[in-house]
Amino acid sequence: MLKKWIIAAPIALFFLVLLNGFLIPAGYDSNLMVDKYYLAELQTLKQKLQALKQSCEQKQSLAILQQQFKNARLSYKEVAVLTEYFNVYETKYLNGPALKRVEDDNPQVIIQPAGFQVVEEKLFGTKHPDHAALTAEINNMLHTVERLIHEPDRIYKFKEFSVFDALRAATLRMITLGISGFDSPVAQYSIREAASTINGMQAIIDLYRPEINKKDENLYTRLSKKLAAAKQYLLNSRTSFNQFNRLEFITKYANPISNAIVETRLQLGFEMPVELRPVNPDALNIFEGNAFDVRFFSPNDRYHPTPERIELGRRLFHDPILSGSKDRSCGSCHQPQKAFADGLPVALAIDNKTKLTRNTPGLWNTVFQTKQFFDSRTSTLENQLSAVVHNPSEMQGSLQESIPLLQQHPVYAQLFAKAYSNEKDVITQYNIANAIASYIRSLVALNARFDQYMRGDTTKLSTTEKNGFNLFMGKAKCGTCHFMPLFNGLVPTEFTETESEVLGVPAANLKKNAVLDSDKGKFDFTTATIHQFAFKTPTLRNIALTAPYMHNGVFATLEDVMEFYNDGGGSGLKIAPETQTLPADKLQLTGKETKAVIAFMHALTDTSGRK
Repeated sequence: MLKKWIIAAPIALFFLVLLNGFLIPAGYDSNLMVDKYYLAELQTLKQKLQALKQSCEQKQSLAILQQQFKNARLSYKEVAVLTEYFNVYETKYLNGPALKRVEDDNPQVIIQPAGFQVVEEKLFGTKHPDHAALTAEINNMLHTVERLIHEPDRIYKFKEFSVFDALRAATLRMITLGISGFDSPVAQYSIREAASTINGMQAIIDLYRPEINKKDENLYTRLSKKLAAAKQYLLNSRTSFNQFNRLEFITKYANPISNAIVETRLQLGFEMPVELRPVNPDALNIFEGNAFDVRFFSPNDRYHPTPERIELGRRLFHDPILSGSKDRSCGSCHQPQKAFADGLPVALAIDNKTKLTRNTPGLWNTVFQTKQFFDSRTSTLENQLSAVVHNPSEMQGSLQESIPLLQQHPVYAQLFAKAYSNEKDVITQYNIANAIASYIRSLVALNARFDQYMRGDTTKLSTTEKNGFNLFMGKAKCGTCHFMPLFNGLVPTEFTETESEVLGVPAANLKKNAVLDSDKGKFDFTTATIHQFAFKTPTLRNIALTAPYMHNGVFATLEDVMEFYNDGGGSGLKIAPETQTLPADKLQLTGKETKAVIAFMHALTDTSGRK
């Protein structure tokens, strides 16, 4: 009997180990280290949330609840270095915006907001918190944390290259969504939370210290010193949230950290798999000229932009051959000398009598968004081009009917043959649209004075412009919708979702007796109630050249726009729809501060690319 037990015990132990997930294949040692750290941090977060929940149940004082909330947030920010990279879906239920949302494929089902930002509003936005509602929300968060703790096969996620890319993404998240106050809009605890993010990053770097030191001991030392210096800067900051010098922190601390993380990953040989991503993982930081990959925002490889397609598209863009009247081209409204806008509130229709209903947007950097049109009704430039050509008020044309004209045209026949030599039929509706879309994708200009400053030329911004940036990313809250560095609605750090906002834009620029503009925007496409009066967040690059502003061109100057936002948008005019997503609070910007923000926006002008 004893002999059988001796034989059976190791076998049983083997299977027990296997079932409990501790049998790790060769080469997964570092994965195991990260997983153990991750699990410990999740357990700590769980404990902090349980303490907050218990205090809510006991109806402790508001001061105690707020402090325990902050403790839980600091814990979350450490583990978020990994959760927000490896568990994007769950993150929406832990730290998503406190706004209702819908999924593109099911816009009728409204998803309620959840997580820290919801709790923050309930704790910091009132003097009399609803303890029962708080308890229920925290309980839901605990369920999400439990799901993360018990996630099966989690260890296989933590490959070396992915973990280092998560560190890069955490740095980017810290400067775009963190210190801007995006995820701490009421408590404004973002600066202290950024220090916790750095704690989490350092803890992960420490796990790889032996491997880094085998390559070069200086790599670990340099990176750790940069992290320590950044943390010290944050903790020593004696300024308020509004006064924090974000420009200095990014250029002197965050960017060098990002650079060092990428350099360390490359020197260790942790190569990222070859696949298309919005952001080039080998770009040292998000402000580098090669940071964004146009190909990600293009159709499949077969229809990526080429020099031949771009040139063909440029010719078609400025040729009225596609319009029904043969006297209007894309360039008639999208004029290069006006940053591809037209300077009008709204353009004339093709009959030259009636007016269109929406402002003509500029086209620089329009490739870097995943939704097109103000109402976000299509995802590709090809579909957008087709819709404009066939619109009876805009171009009143037909791509199909244009095919014979292009086939008979000696120049176009040759250009299409060169541009689409891999196609059986070179002149098709899709190829026409793809050629023009390829040209628009070439309109990339990311070398404004602001960009040059962020890349090291500190002579490029004036003191006023620097102050304007800090206001833009702080007190003025511009950067919580116009996300740096593209300054449009493409959300960091995944850069796959283009946001829309409900601002409450008036039909006319009136301070008294204002009326809400009747255009319901995204609602007309999705019919989701939360999308009533929602419009895509456009880029602010080249904004100085594209007046007038808003979807209906109602504001003639940037001063008008800033006044509208400073007063709380439609709420300030007493015309806000129930769906307004713009905070109703006044920004309390002084005249000097407003001028500084506008000065900074002028530093985003760059039309140096292809025309």
